[in-house]
Amino acid sequence: MKNQVYLAGPMEDCTETHMKGWRDIASDELGMMEIDTLDPTRRVSFHDQLGANLQDVTKTMNVCKRIFKQDLQDIANSKVVLADVRRNSGRGTGTSMELMFAHTKNKIIILWADAGDFIHPFYEAMATEKHYSLQEALDSVAEYY
Repeated sequence: MKNQVYLAGPMEDCTETHMKGWRDIASDELGMMEIDTLDPTRRVSFHDQLGANLQDVTKTMNVCKRIFKQDLQDIANSKVVLADVRRNSGRGTGTSMELMFAHTKNKIIILWADAGDFIHPFYEAMATEKHYSLQEALDSVAEYY
């Protein structure tokens, strides 16, 4: 396990700007603290650069399975998982699966939500911490290194 942070969060039903925006900020901020990030959006080579939704792009099952396995490997190689669980950030089915996997691997799980969001009790049970701003979540991540 390396000192890396996996950046979990919705990608399905999200524009490229939406799915990458916060991850770029997190990578930059943590990088300044010499904390490496693993960003799953780096594997979205089939994503339309003009911002189309992921489900609009034809994918084969093999590509989907490969990406899924690579994401799980990234989580296994991370110390911390930072997850965008904001209510309006997207569907989040994959994020749920990633968080359960991270939980079974005893990873530190930092949730980022908006104040007033209903956070599913399963998320609450798996989370190490929950924060209501990206900056607070990033500061929390840094405390584990």
